[in-house]
Amino acid sequence: MRYIFIRTFLLVFVFLGELSEGFAQNANVRNQGGFERRTPSPAVDPDSPVESYGATPSEALLVGEKDAGRLVIIDPESLEIVARIPVGGNLHELATDGRYVYLGSNLPGITVVDAVAQKRVESIDISPFGRPHAITFAGKHLYIGHERSRLISRYDPITKKFDEVIGLPGGSHLLIVTPDEKHIYTASSNGQLISIIDKVTSSNGSTTLSFTSFPGDTRMEGMTLSPDGNEFWVLHMNQKKISVINVPEKRLIETIEFEGSLNNRIRFSRDGKYVFLNELNGNELRVYDASTRKEIKRIDVGAGGEGIFMDPVRPRAYYAVSAGNKLVVIDTNTLTVIKEIQGLLNPDGMDWYSAK
Repeated sequence: MRYIFIRTFLLVFVFLGELSEGFAQNANVRNQGGFERRTPSPAVDPDSPVESYGATPSEALLVGEKDAGRLVIIDPESLEIVARIPVGGNLHELATDGRYVYLGSNLPGITVVDAVAQKRVESIDISPFGRPHAITFAGKHLYIGHERSRLISRYDPITKKFDEVIGLPGGSHLLIVTPDEKHIYTASSNGQLISIIDKVTSSNGSTTLSFTSFPGDTRMEGMTLSPDGNEFWVLHMNQKKISVINVPEKRLIETIEFEGSLNNRIRFSRDGKYVFLNELNGNELRVYDASTRKEIKRIDVGAGGEGIFMDPVRPRAYYAVSAGNKLVVIDTNTLTVIKEIQGLLNPDGMDWYSAK
């Protein structure tokens, strides 16, 4: 296993116990004054029966119910729920490799679900690295961001072993990893840094890491990469601005300021034309023109939301309206609501399942 450090003063601490504070022990109620702590609804018993209404389709939208502790499988053709799989805990981000779904929560380790069998299987022990926050799958590996311990671990599901750990000067609230696994984009909510990590392969086949960092601030929780890979947008929740970084030049080219409440998720449309910005304690999903950097529309969804996900096949955006306990489906051509899927308990993290 390779352990890679950015600075000589950066120490990798082995976490034998749990960190003192989890990322989601308490859910957040959104109001005009900011976050107000509340006690979340208890998650379902992970050993309770699966609610299955049919086989998992070859392509499906995966949604995590944060409060219920369930993985929800949705058929993108019918926009109907196919299964609700109890996994327990307070779910956050999730990712899939086309067979298994990996979920982070306040429970120990990474919960793993067999999407075909619609059941939990053996979890992944991450105790040496600390609790997870960001989770994404790219290429042949699962990448896990351990924000508080400022690490990114890489897991090989074939060997069932961790084969790389990267130390960061700042944390990794979310992660974007390119399909070829050569580039990693991240920003922290506590380390005040934006980072682009490039894996460079020399002529002799050895790989080194090149880090490019940009100054940030606290609460950088949202980020998105343009479909062509040329622009990296980072959302500053407290300062109410968006940093636009030119990726090929590794240069900050623009800062977009906005007025708002609490905003912590941002996402490019699949065609790269629009950028969507959430409102945690508002009722609207904001839409920006990616080329002019101007807000062009607000879509009323009735309550505050968090997770935003783009359908890789259809011109659709899926918006987890967490405060309204629903998923809103939006046509990204007309910027109108297609459907609302009700009855989801505080939905948040999403990913796309494509059977392999």
